[in-house]
Amino acid sequence: MKLLSLLLWVGQFGFSVVFPTVFFLVLGAWLENRFQLGTWVTVLGGILGLLTSITTARSCLRALRRAAGEAGSEKEPPVSFNEHN
Repeated sequence: MKLLSLLLWVGQFGFSVVFPTVFFLVLGAWLENRFQLGTWVTVLGGILGLLTSITTARSCLRALRRAAGEAGSEKEPPVSFNEHN
């Protein structure tokens, strides 16, 4: 079950890295076309998207590392005397 949880975290990580950049680029292009602004709006949107993606990736990686550490810290119970090979 922990493996499935970690797999879901990987999917969330990919979405949280890609979505802000795409969203801000599309928003910048829409603002540029709608209000006849210069290309600087799209460039600013791309920069904002990248910064947001980096910030989100850092926090998501921290949470993923914390979840992986908790999953790896579960130790197997010690082997009793009669179960030795």
